[in-house]
Formats: sequence, structure tokens, C-alpha cells
Amino acid sequence: MFGMLRFLLSLFIFAIVVWFVTMVPLGKLTLWQHLQAISSTKEVKDLTDGTKQEARKVAERLLQKDAGAPDLAPPRPLDDLDAHDRKSLDQLAHKKHRTSK
Repeated sequence: MFGMLRFLLSLFIFAIVVWFVTMVPLGKLTLWQHLQAISSTKEVKDLTDGTKQEARKVAERLLQKDAGAPDLAPPRPLDDLDAHDRKSLDQLAHKKHRTSK
């Protein structure tokens, strides 16, 4: 029940915002018309073109990095551990775990 009321309230607020943006004049134009006029300026077009160019450069760099990257298999240890080393490491880990509490 509460979820439905919340949804209806959100829908009502959204409708009010849409009405305000499209119908209420702010000076000679509505907010929607102001935004359309701003988005059609040369500066905004230059900004979008520059952003697209930079995004392409970044994407190309990322693709080049991925092409040269080795397999992502987990690395092997440099030295193989024998049973004695494993036991010593386990004891050290248990000792550290007990003292950290």
C-alpha cells in the first residue's frame, strides 16, 4: 500500500515538473525552449565534438593496453613450498590471529 502511494506521489511530482518545464515562461521562453536554444549554440557543438574526440582517444588507448596484456591467469609462487614451510606458515598465521584479538 505504501509503495503504491509513494509511486503515485512520485508520478504526480514528475508530472508537475514536466508541466513547469514545458509550460511556464521564464522571460520570453520556457525552460525547455531555453535548453533547446543553449544546446544549439556553436560552443555546445564544439564541446560535444571535443568530448567525442577525447573519448575515442581514451578508448583506443584502452584497447591497445588490452591487446598487449598477457593472460590473466593467477601467478604461480616463485618458490614451491614443502610441507614443513606450509606448517610453519600455518603456525605463524594462527599465532598472529590469536594475538590480534
